[in-house]
Parts: sequence; structure tokens; C-alpha cells
Amino acid sequence: MNELVATLYTPHLVTARTRFETGAAGVMLDEDFDPVLFELFLLNYCSRGVRMTEPVESWIERAGKRCREVGMDKLGIALQKHAAAEANHHLMMIADTQALVKRWNANQPKPLAAEALLAVPATPAVDAYVTLHEDVIRSSEPYCQLAIEFEIERISVTWGPPFMRQCARLLGPDSNETLSFLAEHVEVDQGHTKFNELQLERLLTEHRSFAPALARTGAAALDIYGNFLAECLGFARTMRGALLGSKGREEPSAQIAQV
Repeated sequence: MNELVATLYTPHLVTARTRFETGAAGVMLDEDFDPVLFELFLLNYCSRGVRMTEPVESWIERAGKRCREVGMDKLGIALQKHAAAEANHHLMMIADTQALVKRWNANQPKPLAAEALLAVPATPAVDAYVTLHEDVIRSSEPYCQLAIEFEIERISVTWGPPFMRQCARLLGPDSNETLSFLAEHVEVDQGHTKFNELQLERLLTEHRSFAPALARTGAAALDIYGNFLAECLGFARTMRGALLGSKGREEPSAQIAQV
């Protein structure tokens, strides 16, 4: 058991984790969720998520380098080794966008173009996500990259499985074929989360005073990611009205957290 993570870090993440679970992430698991809106959410999540996913390998590599520069060689080396595992994951999101568009165009009267979806500007949450990483890397606390990785990859372990079950229920059992990014991360991020938690435990063993900064950064990452899901849901609602001329079912609204 990682006792220091449990006592020094996790208690300060309870509020942020609850906020995430009860925001757009929770809305997406509603048993009465509109399947069409759900499909449009996935289109926005995959296409807009490319900008959040492509830099991940670089962020982790650079954070590891900065850790070594400030004298934290063990963590720096561990992060740099881990960075390679995140290479080219954005290509899965591009492929999933293309597959989801193909599915949509085969079943709906108004077609979509994957190229257009992938070319949309970054959302405020995407910009905030990029800024958070860059600020951490440039700061005197580059080890906080570990908290970002822990909280974001933990989402795949906690929220990922019920979300994938929702995908299968609303879109059919073959939906995993169009969701390679999500399907793979639900599987591999269990190992990544264990790695991140072990590194957190080792870090806190040597530097208990780092806990507040780690907790603040982890909470910020969760809030931003939750905001991203809320943005995707909002874009999906707008698209449904434009493409189908109807609002369809009404779902609970998703709040944007202040970061």
C-alpha cells in the first residue's frame, strides 16, 4: 500500500475527483442518455482531443529533463523512460475521428467531414491543459508533472470502464472498433497508474513537503479535463441542433469548474 500517497496526497484530491465524477463525466453515464448526442460527443472528444494528446510524450520527456536539472535524477530518469509509452497516441484519436465520421455518414442524412472536425481551433480547456503542462515544466516544481499523469491516467481506470460499457450499450457492441484510443487506454493505463502512484510514493518518502504542490496540480488537471468533457458535450448539443434540427432529449447540464 502506498501510505504516503493515501495520507498526504489523496485527501486533498477528494473534492476535485468528486467534481469530475459529478460533472460531464457523470452526465455521460446517464442510462437515459441520447445515443445520437453521445455519438456527437465522441466525435468532438476524439477530434478536439488530438491537440491534448499529441504533445504528451514531449511533456513527460521535458519534465523528466527538468527534474534532472533540479537534482531529482531518479524521478527524471523514470519520467523520461515512461515518455516513450505515450508516443503517437494522437494518431489513434485521428483514426477514431475518421471511423466515427464514417459511421455517422452511413446512418445520418447530413454528412460530416473528418478533416473539418480535426481542423477546429483549440477550446479554452485545451489551451488551459497545454498551459498547465508548460507552466509545470518551466517551474521550480517540474515533479508536479507526475500528479498530472497520475490523475489523468487514473480516469481511464475509474471512469473508463463504465464509459466503455455505455458506449457498447448506446452504440452497439462493435463500437470499440471506432474507439481505439479509449479502448487501449482503459487497458494500459492500469499499469501506468500503478507506475505513477509508485513514483508519487517514492517522491513523498523523500520530500513530504511536496504534497501540497502535487495536490494542487493534480486537482487543476482534473478540473481542466472535466471542463474539456463539458465543452465536448456542449459542442455536441450544438451540432445535434444544426444537423438534425431538433434538440432531442434533454440531459443534465455539465458545470465548468473554475481553474
